[in-house]
Amino acid sequence: MTASDHIKRADGWVIDTLFQPVADRLPESIPALQLGMSCQLGSLLFYGLSLLIPILVMGATVGDVIDTILVWLMGMAFFLGLQKSRHVVRANALNPLRPLLMSMRVISIIFLVYVAYRGMSVAAPYWLPAQLTTLSQLLFVVGLYLVACQPRPPRPRVSMRQGNVIEGLWPTGKIRSSQGL
Repeated sequence: MTASDHIKRADGWVIDTLFQPVADRLPESIPALQLGMSCQLGSLLFYGLSLLIPILVMGATVGDVIDTILVWLMGMAFFLGLQKSRHVVRANALNPLRPLLMSMRVISIIFLVYVAYRGMSVAAPYWLPAQLTTLSQLLFVVGLYLVACQPRPPRPRVSMRQGNVIEGLWPTGKIRSSQGL
């Protein structure tokens, strides 16, 4: 087996073993795709907050954080592109975003490990922005994996029968129905 086969197998294991059971247990009102997109949005918000703290609290200029602003704008573009491709995920078909985003998931996990490692050794004044960046990257990874989960098929509708319901015999010998109440 090649390295790419091992990576594909590991990525599939993470989705099938860790995230798909969670997605299957979500309430019907919150599909995994919607929760994944919410995680993506939360990632953008935390990253934006980690961008604003140095500017507002520490007196950094926009020129000092321009690279971070550009990364945030790229994340925003990715979020908007993912938002537009939500319609391709259907309940009774395979999720096309699973193979499409595999490389992005692998790269984002590597970047999460890097950001977490870097955040542990940061100087005291930059500790909060570094932790917000780590949290942002963690939400990004979780969101990517939830978006890649297979949606549940819709539950079959149960028809409600209307009419007489026999509740039992009464001392008078008559059958009581629910309509007569």
